[in-house]
Amino acid sequence: MKEKIYVEIAGIRLGIVTEDGASYVKDIAEAVENDIKKMTKAQKNCSLVEASLFSSMSYYSRAIEGEKRVKNLETQVALYQANVNRLKKENEELRIKLLNNGK
Repeated sequence: MKEKIYVEIAGIRLGIVTEDGASYVKDIAEAVENDIKKMTKAQKNCSLVEASLFSSMSYYSRAIEGEKRVKNLETQVALYQANVNRLKKENEELRIKLLNNGK
């Protein structure tokens, strides 16, 4: 069920409609808030907008890399499954040969 959750990031209150739950959304908002604070403290010339954009780019970059890893793993799993199926078939054929030769 969707619910509206309010969070505040960099002094801006946001209402987010989600099915993920308040705790999840608040954890993400807190992480973003912390990133923005770190950037603006480390770089005195960094505005909230710039820090927000850098934070967004960082998270988006990690998301893209994660998607690439997932696709790679899915490909590997498909190959492993194909090998398992081939080996099962080969095993069954050898079992039948053994049984036929033993008679």
